Amino acid sequence: MATDAEKNWKAIIGLVSELKRCDEYHITTASVAMAYICIDTLSNLARPADKKKVTRSDFKEWVNTHLKGHPDQPYQYRGKDVYAARCALLHKYGSEAELHEEDPDTIMFAYHDGGKHQYNPDVNKHLAIIGTKSFINDVVHAVDSFLKLCQQDSTLRQLVEERLPSVLQTMPYPSS
Repeated sequence: MATDAEKNWKAIIGLVSELKRCDEYHITTASVAMAYICIDTLSNLARPADKKKVTRSDFKEWVNTHLKGHPDQPYQYRGKDVYAARCALLHKYGSEAELHEEDPDTIMFAYHDGGKHQYNPDVNKHLAIIGTKSFINDVVHAVDSFLKLCQQDSTLRQLVEERLPSVLQTMPYPSS
């Protein structure tokens, strides 16, 4: 029988499974939203021990540490861009957030359902067209990177395990 800690770690696996399922069924907007939820969740788990709640800087740090695009992608993730894109999608169902106005260097995201990102600063240095297939794949790899770090770093693992019970747990519901 699984321990409580093992059950709690499965919440992250469940989150990634939901993300992958949305992507497999070509539910593009839902898969992108789930990717941002995934990053939010893991940056919350990884926030410093002395912080009561996750902040924008925690999200950006997690992205800068874990979210990596393939080296031949024309756009490489930056925490501030991904955070602004997250805010735009989740708060406005759009591409532009206040952060784009506050910091003109922040790149806005549009999305297409393919793999290769499109970014040419000579055409528009403020817009990257994100290939959602690559983005989802990159987020899954970022989660894997984070979980491996948790295995190697006992302090981080303990911190995450203390916070895991707050992550949404799902279970089958018996049908009558």
